[in-house]
Amino acid sequence: MHDELYDSEWYIDSGCSHHMIGRREELREFRSLKDSGRVKFGNNTTGEIKGCGMIMNGEFSIRKVAYVEGLQHNQISVSQLVVGTGLNVSFDDEGSEIIEKKSKAVLLKSKRKEEMYHLNLNPIKGKPDICLLMKASSDDSWICH
Repeated sequence: MHDELYDSEWYIDSGCSHHMIGRREELREFRSLKDSGRVKFGNNTTGEIKGCGMIMNGEFSIRKVAYVEGLQHNQISVSQLVVGTGLNVSFDDEGSEIIEKKSKAVLLKSKRKEEMYHLNLNPIKGKPDICLLMKASSDDSWICH
C-alpha cells in the first residue's frame, strides 16, 4: 500500500455493506480473520479482508470495522451503523448527524464536503494507555502507565 495515496478521512457510504479501513494500526481490539473473503474496489481490483476491530474517539465507538488490505478510503456503512444499534443517521444539504433514537442526542455531527458526507471522527490510534491512580496513604500516590 502506498501511504501517499491513503485518504485518512472517514466517509459515510449508503452503498457500502460493511465498515472498512485500510490501516490495521488504527483499529483497537483487532482480531485476525482467515478466509474472510475479498472486497472489490471501484477500479475492479480486490483487497483481502484480514481482520476486524473497532475505532473510537473517546465518547463514540464503531465496532466491526473490517481491515481490508489495499483499501485507500475509510468507509462507514449506513446500514451497519443503524440496523439493531438504536442509532439513526440523518442527511441534509449541510451534512449528517448520527443520533441516538431513544434520547434524541446527537452523537456526531459532520459537514458535507462537496458531494461527500465525511464523518467528523478523529479516532484514538494504537493501544490505549492505562493510567491508574492509587492512594496508599493520605500523602502518597502513584500514577502508573
